[in-house]
Amino acid sequence: MNNTLIFIRHAETKKDWNTIITDWDLTDSGKQEAEKLADNRELQDADIIISSIENKAFLTIRPLAQKLGKEIIQVNDLRELERGGGEGIPTEKYKQMKKALFEDFDHNDFGWETPNHALSRFKKAVSDIDKKYNNNKIIIATHGTVLALYFASLLGKLDDIMSRWKSLGFCQIGIVKNGEVVKDIV
Repeated sequence: MNNTLIFIRHAETKKDWNTIITDWDLTDSGKQEAEKLADNRELQDADIIISSIENKAFLTIRPLAQKLGKEIIQVNDLRELERGGGEGIPTEKYKQMKKALFEDFDHNDFGWETPNHALSRFKKAVSDIDKKYNNNKIIIATHGTVLALYFASLLGKLDDIMSRWKSLGFCQIGIVKNGEVVKDIV
């Protein structure tokens, strides 16, 4: 182990309710953000690049992978909260859902995965990645809710999850080494 894990939240996405969320594309601004990441000095010596299976995370990290000549390894369990049949819920309902999820980590509505389950799944995926490699700089492109949960969990700040999630911008970077937060994601 002894890896440096650099987490990146995906770039801004184009909401298209005619397409499932996992397949959403980046906005023009999001594409520019992804291109800027490719020039970020902090990322230039990455050994391994990993993405969730969702398109927006993959598209965010692709310009960097291309620049560095690296393949992108996609990991299913790094995906966002499983959204079940509630992918196309209206904006106001979505906000209510997020509030309910962050107030009760076992909340399940519209077939969504509970925050506790998502956090457990995400932590295991990160642990498996960390165990698989030794002394590498690993970039992991993933999603806002699971990142907010993961970093809050590591920092003992799960009671402040809603404000942490709200302050998490697109393409923000957080760093973890030996299970300790070196740079917070928010």
